[in-house]
Amino acid sequence: MNSPLTRRTTTATVSRRRRMLRGAEQLEPRALLAVAPLPTVSIADARVVEGNYGTRSLAFVVSLSSAATQTTTVQFQTLDGTATTADADYTAASGTLTFRSGQRTATATVAVRGDTRIEADEAFQVMLSNPTNATLGRSTATGTILDDDDAPRTVSVAGPATPVAEGGTATFTFTLSRAASTAVSVGYATRDVTTAAGADYTAVSGSLTFAAGETTKAVTVATLTDSTVESDESFQMRISSVSGASVGVSTALATIADVPPVTPPPTPAGGAWTILVYMTGENLNTDAKNDINEMEKFLVGAPAGVKIVVSWDQPKSGVGTAYATGGGTQSAWRTYGRSVLKADSSTTTIASTFDLSFGEKNTGSPATLVDFVKWGVAQAPAQRYVLQMWGHGGGTDGSQFDSESADDALTLGEMGTALATAGMPKFDIVSYDNCLMQMAEVGAAVAPNLAAGGAFVASEESINGSGQDYTTAYSALKVADPAAVTVSQVIAGMTASYWNQYKSDGVYDTFSGVLASATSTLQGAIKQFVDSTVGLTAANRTTILAAANASVGFDVTSFRDLGKFVTGVAASTSLPQAVRDAATGVRNAIAAAVASKTPDARGTAGISIYLPTTSTDAYLGTYATDAAAFCQATGWNTFAKWLATGTRSTTTAAMATWGQTVRAAGRDFPAAVQAAAFRDYAAVTAAQEQGAERAGTRPRVRAWA
Repeated sequence: MNSPLTRRTTTATVSRRRRMLRGAEQLEPRALLAVAPLPTVSIADARVVEGNYGTRSLAFVVSLSSAATQTTTVQFQTLDGTATTADADYTAASGTLTFRSGQRTATATVAVRGDTRIEADEAFQVMLSNPTNATLGRSTATGTILDDDDAPRTVSVAGPATPVAEGGTATFTFTLSRAASTAVSVGYATRDVTTAAGADYTAVSGSLTFAAGETTKAVTVATLTDSTVESDESFQMRISSVSGASVGVSTALATIADVPPVTPPPTPAGGAWTILVYMTGENLNTDAKNDINEMEKFLVGAPAGVKIVVSWDQPKSGVGTAYATGGGTQSAWRTYGRSVLKADSSTTTIASTFDLSFGEKNTGSPATLVDFVKWGVAQAPAQRYVLQMWGHGGGTDGSQFDSESADDALTLGEMGTALATAGMPKFDIVSYDNCLMQMAEVGAAVAPNLAAGGAFVASEESINGSGQDYTTAYSALKVADPAAVTVSQVIAGMTASYWNQYKSDGVYDTFSGVLASATSTLQGAIKQFVDSTVGLTAANRTTILAAANASVGFDVTSFRDLGKFVTGVAASTSLPQAVRDAATGVRNAIAAAVASKTPDARGTAGISIYLPTTSTDAYLGTYATDAAAFCQATGWNTFAKWLATGTRSTTTAAMATWGQTVRAAGRDFPAAVQAAAFRDYAAVTAAQEQGAERAGTRPRVRAWA
């Protein structure tokens, strides 16, 4: 619960005619199509060095004069020549080669046996026969077995043993028949067979060198992906030159196996992103109405997978203006309602109809937030969720101050509890369109309950009454496939939108997105800093106080930019090195945590913290309770007490009473408000607050003090 300050400035088919002749269906002559000639099938010669043992494959390339348009086959068989099977020169082979539609080449492979006999080169033939859907071209090829038993040193190339998946890497192995005592250089280059360099693979050429004693080298070729469903394709690696040896097997093939494109799964019926907006109107209700108009306008042209669900508590009479909904079919109402917003371009009339069956709700209660979120998720289920808080904010005091419910507010502890409630979704983003909420303390309450990769978005400073520009804040989601949009893209769009709106303001221009995954690291760094200050002298405290006072303060002056503060501490040479190093650690943790921020005029780092510099600071007495999770993790309350008073001891009961008294009297409200009881907003009318804004006492912002 808290007393108010003010809030933010806100395709006839031409059917062939058929004639029936003696019951047979005949096409008219003009409809007959020319029959394409069949392709010819030919086989090319091949050769291979026999080797000294084992077997080697001799591959004969069999090709069609044009790509097959239907399944095409041809038989092959080996015939003895000077090389015979009886002499174990090679292994007889026969079979049928099949060409699929679109395929031009196939390979007939014969195993050649190695030996150590010194003999002349030998040859055998491979003959093609019995083609189907093709005619014979060159039907006989010669396979030459090169004797290497007293042969010169040779270099050969071999391709991948199996097809390479499209997008993968083909490795060609160059082998020297035996090691040399001097360097052997080899030139090489790729060449198309059924592929197209640049579209199917990246062409390569160059040279390699076998150093003395080396016998193998490898060259890799990157294959490329495409969206075409096609047959497997091949390209060749050839040896173009050799120095210091002779050429053995001069070419090798690599086959690229087609990988059909993967069609992304359809977006679930519930959608890609749902934005749940939790609004407490209060004296900001005109801004609430304007922002709902902006949200409806954003939905014009937005993909169907993006939904905005709103919880809107309109104020009681005397606090703010009430507005009609449903395009005027629902008269202005002063209660609580919910709606799945509809797209509408009007900037003056709310087109969406609200469900008003819930009765008045206390939006400062965590139960109301939980009930709304579960309702919203049931209405618009999605893969990802944003929780957009909207209304007055008070930093460590919390948000959603509700004057119709005894000024109840969602404290940081209550917010953490609500987000952790069973049945609640893990939000990808929690954003505050409330003042002063980008604090380390707020992050400690929110971050533990966000989805993996989630983020927390808010402003360190107060927010003008008009708040975020909702016509552009979620612009990153206005794409064909919003399900593919990342959290980082959304928060980058939010900060860019905020900066475009307030870049000329100079004060109310701070806005940042903090990664939830980085908050624990930040807290650990802060604790290390706190621990390093134990035992410092009075003079050391004076130096740290100077760094605090020199840092950027916000509408609540004891809420200061953490980055500026620790930078000042790290630069203070009179402080112990351990303290300066710990301060640098905090600065580095901030840099890692802040994923996106506005380049605000004061150069803030993107995260603030409670940093009191006087013993009369209004928040000092209740801070440890207000920011309990953060204080437990870091011990910052003891540091803050020491900085403000010179002592780390606390007397909680007395301190709480003292803090409440100071807070009630020490804020920048009109005199009548200063005399009000602690957080007793019921004692101050909206007319007084709005009068002060109109009189220029302070800008209209979303802060609540």
